[in-house]
Amino acid sequence: MRVLLTSVNCQKGGIEKNLARHLALLREGAAQRCDLVLLPEMSLTGYRPAAAIALDHPAVAALAAATADGPAVCFGLAEAAGDGGAPYIAQPVAAAGAVQVVHRKQHLGEGEPGNFRAGPRAASFTIAGTTCAMAVCAEIGAAAAYQAGSELILGPAAPGLYGPRRISPDDWRAGLDWWHGSVLDDARRLLGPGQFLAVSTQQGATDDEDFPGWAGLVGAGGEVLAELPDWRAGALAVDVPAGHRNAAQI
Repeated sequence: MRVLLTSVNCQKGGIEKNLARHLALLREGAAQRCDLVLLPEMSLTGYRPAAAIALDHPAVAALAAATADGPAVCFGLAEAAGDGGAPYIAQPVAAAGAVQVVHRKQHLGEGEPGNFRAGPRAASFTIAGTTCAMAVCAEIGAAAAYQAGSELILGPAAPGLYGPRRISPDDWRAGLDWWHGSVLDDARRLLGPGQFLAVSTQQGATDDEDFPGWAGLVGAGGEVLAELPDWRAGALAVDVPAGHRNAAQI
């Protein structure tokens, strides 16, 4: 399985601009002969509850349609709930022209309860013969996805950086070092033999918050198999060894 990992700036509420970038990355994924393009947590809407949209939104339909003759795409959004309450942090997977799987974040991170609602436990699914499960940001540090019978854990993330706004390269490097270290600590603790963790992270400044960026593929023991070099926006095509476990094929 070949995956395009991404470090992307996702403006809050900037759905049209974010969609254009998503479609460009899908084209890049196709050019790189990828099976999947992995985008960060809440990549389409940006990290803002008030920007929540339903799964029948035209931007979701446009992304799904773009997979009809290209790679699958895993993207994030704040998903409006039908009852008008707090939205979900949703991570749909679209393939063959339609949304096939929707993961709704269960393990909410600091500051998210009350602003978002929790979804059900992660379940496994298969893309291009590889059994996958979703671990959205804080879920990278929770056991559920690693216990779902999966070989590849997809880790879309948007970890906000606390403190003063980032200005200098040293500021951004410090934020990246924190996030990078957190992911590797979780990987050492939770990845089993034959499992891999693929991470794509929101990057850069938004109107009121900064994100550390980074994308990488991590193996058991926290071994980094491939990664982007720093906090800047970018994309990286990686090859994941084929899995041998069973799940619902998409």
